[in-house]
Amino acid sequence: MVADLRERLMASYPAAVVRRFFDLELLDRSFAIAAQAFVALLPLIIVVVSAVLRSDGVIVAEQINDRFGLEGAASVAVEALFRSESTVIAVSWLALAMALLSAFSLSRRLSRTYGLIFGVPGLGSRQLWRGLVWIGVQMALMTLGSGLRTVGREGGALLTVVAVVGLLVLWLAADTAALRLLVPSLPWSVLLPTAVLSMVGRIGLWAWAAIYMPRALTEQAIQFGPIGVTFVIFTFLLVGVLVLLAAPLLVSVWQERRSGALASARPEPLPAE
Repeated sequence: MVADLRERLMASYPAAVVRRFFDLELLDRSFAIAAQAFVALLPLIIVVVSAVLRSDGVIVAEQINDRFGLEGAASVAVEALFRSESTVIAVSWLALAMALLSAFSLSRRLSRTYGLIFGVPGLGSRQLWRGLVWIGVQMALMTLGSGLRTVGREGGALLTVVAVVGLLVLWLAADTAALRLLVPSLPWSVLLPTAVLSMVGRIGLWAWAAIYMPRALTEQAIQFGPIGVTFVIFTFLLVGVLVLLAAPLLVSVWQERRSGALASARPEPLPAE
């Protein structure tokens, strides 16, 4: 009885997902991707803001403070983390080139991880331009998402509903575009369910961040100052990467089990007379 129950449990879909997660070392890969995102996307955002708006990173800090309603020590620590006393504009083009190179490397790493999960090749040597387009998609997602959140907070009930619907559509479109760019050989029958699950994961991440981030940022800022803010931001990126990789993992395991079930249910050909 117990052995039969254990066998059923080990053969279940959740157990298969957990096994695949550790077989592919996705926890280690998530740490690597989150660390690279921390040193690639955040500097890229600051450099772009510096070059376009002729401002330093304080405007990024203001967006974070406004997003999570931070005040007091937490707000000061976030501003201290992003503020620069030097002239950012003078080195903006060199910094932009370095940040773009790092973000481009991040796109290739994410493409290889997606390919590993789905069992398909990542970006080839003639498809590297897709990584650059992916960077643009991520920058547009951050900009438009921030604008929609601002509309939702400052508008009335109708504008809030419109902003939420717009944000969901934006997430779905961005995840679909990212998968198509980074894994071009992925069929639409796999890509679309993955994009939908990614959107659902973003909803969960958004809800979790609304609860976790304000409290964690405040506590860590009081105890450790800007370094504590860095820890919290990296934790947020790590959880975001895990959510991002969970969607393709769930779909790939489901497709594999479904293909195996269909193959086992297919009748054997009749012997020739």
